[in-house]
This record gives sequence, structure tokens and C-alpha cells, in this order.
Amino acid sequence: MERKLIDRLLPVLLLILLLVSAALLVRHARWMRERDQEVASLALMRGHQMLGIRLDAMFHEFEEDLLEEREAVRAGSEEAMLLARWNALLRSHWPLLSVRLADERGNELAMHRIDTSIYVVRTLANSLDTVPTAVRYVGASLDTSAFPWTQLGDYDPRVRIWFSKALENDRETPVWNVRQFGDTTEKVLQVSLLAKHARAEEAYQVIMFDVDLDRVDALDGRSAAMLQHGFSLLTAEGVVLFTNAVGREGPIAKALRAAHLRWMESKSERIQTLSAGGAEYIAQVDPLALNGLNLYVNLAMYTDPFADWSRPEHQFRDIAIGLLICFAVLLLLLWLRGRQRRKGNRRMALQLRQSEHRLAKATGEREVLSREVHHRVKNNLQVVSSLLNLQALSLNDEAVREEFLRGKRRIDTIALVHHRLYDHPDLRDIDLQVFLTQLTVSIAGMHADRRNTVSIGVKTDGLKADQDTAIELGIIVCELVTNSFQHAFPHATGGHVEVTVTQVEGDLHRLVVRNNGVAPDQAVLSGPGKLGLEIVEALAEQLDGSLHVHVGPQPTFEVRFRMRRPAGSPEVADAEGL
Repeated sequence: MERKLIDRLLPVLLLILLLVSAALLVRHARWMRERDQEVASLALMRGHQMLGIRLDAMFHEFEEDLLEEREAVRAGSEEAMLLARWNALLRSHWPLLSVRLADERGNELAMHRIDTSIYVVRTLANSLDTVPTAVRYVGASLDTSAFPWTQLGDYDPRVRIWFSKALENDRETPVWNVRQFGDTTEKVLQVSLLAKHARAEEAYQVIMFDVDLDRVDALDGRSAAMLQHGFSLLTAEGVVLFTNAVGREGPIAKALRAAHLRWMESKSERIQTLSAGGAEYIAQVDPLALNGLNLYVNLAMYTDPFADWSRPEHQFRDIAIGLLICFAVLLLLLWLRGRQRRKGNRRMALQLRQSEHRLAKATGEREVLSREVHHRVKNNLQVVSSLLNLQALSLNDEAVREEFLRGKRRIDTIALVHHRLYDHPDLRDIDLQVFLTQLTVSIAGMHADRRNTVSIGVKTDGLKADQDTAIELGIIVCELVTNSFQHAFPHATGGHVEVTVTQVEGDLHRLVVRNNGVAPDQAVLSGPGKLGLEIVEALAEQLDGSLHVHVGPQPTFEVRFRMRRPAGSPEVADAEGL
């Protein structure tokens, strides 16, 4: 009787100790987490405020300098006086790379600094195809030898972004943008301002500074608080314009990059908790608005200093650990009493393995049956194809015979798909690269007169599909590749057919069949037969998709469809790993 009472009370005591320990640990974790988050949020907010003040002061200083130069232009200063002012400005302001003054006719007077040399560049009106001339500024005077200045790309200042943004600016304040050449965005900011002459008959002029933030010493502060933080300045597209010295190397640089990538995915301004180099960091991306340009400040800081402010919480953790030790001792006693139960569990595990073996055997039999079905379908289709061929031979009407032969070829195509599917080792997880490559090679073999002059490329990015989707995709590919052989290459001059399958997003995918042959006429695309596109359209609808035909230098047939990828595919495995 006493032993039965112990057996009943022991689980109850264990449950009580477990609940008490869990409650203490949950309370401790929640308390510490809320405390750390609050302290970290305040510290991060203070860091952003300090950075905001410093950045506002820096940008305001550049704007004030630009306003002063605008007033000198408005006052009608001579060119020599302007060049003297700009020379002094560039030599005293290291972040400034150049000063430019351009008008609406295309004239431009610019001063550039390369290393320690100063150059004066003149661009004449309507000089889109004329290389500007440059002279070197030596001391307080210009060198007499001029040379072509080829560093601008296109030479008309009116096609520059800074020029158009200044003209479109409604306010009498400088407007900012990021310097860009072609598709390349540089880590240089441009601030420009519209300058009007006192005489209305003269052309509008725009003055502009090129600012290199990497040269600004004020952003690498010497204060103790800022030296603990890593930060970077980003554009709306995610281009990094500046990173301070602390944030360029070490674990905090990894934390900055991780925060940058997360922000690029969600554009969220929430505080992020990150791990890098075995340490914990917090980071946040806040907006910084300039006139004409939206920038973002990515700030990251080390969280270990906050742990010293949480010592009382560690006492609760020690208490919880002591309770867990007691629980472990009682759990050991429970384990000793549960050995007999584990023997029963082993018997159940053995039965489970036997059940799994039977299930695997049944699955294998199903695989064999499915493979046999495909084999029989292929044989039956070949019989139908032979009957159609015999019927076509007995017809005298050429048009009717051609329609019979067209139907025969399509049945041969479906039989070919089932034949290649039958050869695949795993019908539940079909590698589209192998399957479509085998199909296109077989299609090329059906056109022996062009197989040596027309090449075929297949690219599927490792995608896999179930057998139903693979059958419909195979028929679509056979129809489109056959059309390419029959209509895109009327002359034996060679060519290339490219088949690609890519994932667009989620379960939406894209099948593209493109060739470099002759584009089909619009009348052929919309006439009788439509080159077999009616079958492709029907199959695309079965895949919850659609067909798009692009007629151009490279005729392209695009099928967008939806496909649930098999559980074993690389894409699903990567997504589950994330």
C-alpha cells in the first residue's frame, strides 16, 4: 500500500517541481528580455539621434557652401573670380571632388580635383559629341596647355540627373542625388541648385557639388559612444554610400551586413537582434530625408555592456538552476523505475519497423505498377499511331491525309513522353533537366535532316516535378520544339533552340522555348492549326497557366504555369533549412 502511494505521489511531485522551475525560468527570461530590449532600444535611439544631428550638420554645411557659390554666380562674378573661389573651396574642403556650373544651352564650367591636382574643364553648348577641354590649375593660375577631358562619358551637362533635378526643384533649397554613370551607382553624392542671372534674357544656370562621403572625417567620430557603434549610410535601393571605420571590419561589420540584407528583404524599421562572431548585436535602419533624396542610416551596436545592468536577474536564474537539479535527481529515480516500460517501448519500436518495411514494400509495388501503366500507355499509343498511319496511306485527299499525319505525329509525341517517363528511376520526383533533355534529343532524332545543324540547350535550375506535371510539360516542350524544327529553320543554315524552366515566385514557374530562326507570320499563328499552339494553350490551362508568344528577332514561346514542387527538391529543402 505504501509503495503504491509513493508511485502515485512521485509523478505529482515531479510535475510540481517542473511547473515551478518552468515558471521561474519563463519569468526570468521574459524579465531579462524585456529589460534588455528596453535598454537596447533606448541606446539605439540615442545613437540614431547623435548620428542624425551629425549628418544634418554635415549636409547643411555643404548646402550653405553651395548657397554662397550661387550668390557669387548671381552677383555676376567674372570667370577668373569664380575659379579662384572654387580653387580655395576644393583645397579647404577635402570631401568636395568637383564644382560645376552649367546653363540650359549646354555650356559648362567645371573644376575637378583628382588626388592633389586641380583641373578646369570647359564644355561648349550643344557639345554632345564634342570632347571637353581641360587645363590644369597650378597655384593661383591656369596652365596654358589644354588637353581633352574624357572622364565624363557623355559631355552634355543637360543630360545629367543633377541638372534636371535642380530645374524641377520648386524650392529655393539645394537638391540631392546619387551620382550615376550608366547602370553604375557610385558612392558619391551630388547637391545642385538653380542659379538665375539678374538679367532675364540670359540662360538659367545650375551649380553643383560632387561630395565623397568617404572623405568626411566628421562621420568617424571620436566620442566614446560613437566608437562603440558601427553604422552605414544606404540609398533606397540598398547601395552602401558610407561605412564608418568601426563598421568596416570585425564581427560588427558582419552584423551590419546581416541587418542590411534583412532590411532589403522587408524594408522594416524594427529593431533586429543579430549574432556575429559569437556575440550579440542589435541593429536598426532609420530613414534620413534630404531634399530630393531618401537615405537610410543602418546602426548596429554590441549588447554585452547591457548584461552588467541585469545582475539581479541572474539570481533568479541560479534559483531556477537549483530547482532543475532537484528535478534531475527525481527524474533519475523515475528513469530507474521506467526501465521495464522501456522494454515494452523497444517491442513497439520493432513492430513499427516491421510496419515501415511493409509500407516500403507496398510503395515499391505501386512504383512498379505506375511504371507498367506508362509502358502500356506508350504501347497503346503506338498502336493508335500505326492505325492512323495506315488510314492516312489509304486517303487520296492530300489535306485530309496531312491532318491524319499531324494527329499521328502528336500521338507519337505523347508516346515518346510516356516512354521517357517510363525510363525515369523515380516517378515521384522527376528531374526536369534529365527528362526534358531526353525528350529534345529524341525530337531532334525525328528531324534527321536538321539534327546536325540545329543545336538544343536545356536548363531547368535543378527543378523537379511530379509525373502528372512532367507529362504535360513534356508534351508542351515536344510541340514547341517540333514547331521550331519545322518552321523556324526553312534553310539548312543551322540554328539553336533553347528550353528553360525557371521559378518565378512561390509555385509560379515559367517555361520558355526560344529559337534564333525565322519568326512565324501572324497569319500562321492565328490560322488553321496554329502550329500546334492550341494543344499548348490547352495544356497550359490544365497547369493553371497561360501561353504567351513573342514574335521578334528571337521567336519566344513562354508558358507560365503553377507547380507544387516535390518535397525532396533542392528548392524545398533550402526553404525548410531557412
